Amino acid sequence: MPKHFRMIDTARRNLTAIENSAIDELLAGRIGRREFLRHGSVLGLSLPFLGGIASALGLDTGEARAEGKPGGTVRAGIATPGGAIDPVTYYDSGSYQLVFQTAEFLCVTLPDLTLKPVLAESWAPNDDGSVWTFKLRKGVKFHNGEDFKADDVVATFDRLADPSGSSNALSVFKGLLSKGGTQKVDDHTVAFHLDAPNGSFPYSVSIDNYNAVILPASYKGDYEKTFEGTGPFRLESYTPKVGASFIRNPDYWGEKALPDRLEFKFYGDVQPRILALQAGEVDLLDAVPLDVSQVVLNSPDITVLRVASTAHRQLHMRCDMAP
Repeated sequence: MPKHFRMIDTARRNLTAIENSAIDELLAGRIGRREFLRHGSVLGLSLPFLGGIASALGLDTGEARAEGKPGGTVRAGIATPGGAIDPVTYYDSGSYQLVFQTAEFLCVTLPDLTLKPVLAESWAPNDDGSVWTFKLRKGVKFHNGEDFKADDVVATFDRLADPSGSSNALSVFKGLLSKGGTQKVDDHTVAFHLDAPNGSFPYSVSIDNYNAVILPASYKGDYEKTFEGTGPFRLESYTPKVGASFIRNPDYWGEKALPDRLEFKFYGDVQPRILALQAGEVDLLDAVPLDVSQVVLNSPDITVLRVASTAHRQLHMRCDMAP
């Protein structure tokens, strides 16, 4: 048996049947490296482990890392938030771009659609995918000094799945996760008991579900006053309809952010945002609509960063009459 197959065979001995099926698909050539990494990460297998399997088969893992220098202030021009900022109810990009600086998810989606652990260190399903158990990261604190624990995760998802509340995530969890389905196993372990088996459940508690940031169990609303979270930045100031600023969190559990400070300026329309970028009043914009994109794309002074997106346009056609 070739050496790389012996290594893979050894690694497989402690995996479940569901986890081994991903390796079987890769070995059979039915899926490629990208699909293997995505499938394995959803099942809770670590990216280093998946990368090791792929490397043993001579597959490029495609890992790269951006570099930069610490310090300074980054200024961003974004759309004015649509209303009071509350992670439970918000639905607009202006709101969640602010919250994402201070609050975090159990996991996040990378550009290749694999899942990266954040507040969860690992996760795994039971044999039929009806229960998903998440191991939580230890040593994490909220900005107010409270420890991050399983109670916070339980409260967050009970809040989001409560049909009597105003959660914007109810459409995500309907038929998937009910209030009471998120259960504490111990201080750093939670089990999601689903309404029905689901093989891609981790995406529902990732950044793909932008309401799923983890809030303290004690959260009662008024998020704008504190922007409480576990993230790399803390609130410095927030003025509705005007802007917000955040400073680097020196006690952040993970890799420290490079900028000392973030400054967000709110704009009610895209044209003033583009003018602000051209005038040097802001350093970046989040997105530019197609109808005005040429102004940005044709400027030699502006760098355009292209990322994969799930955004799409729909064409609705009537099917109740003949052409």
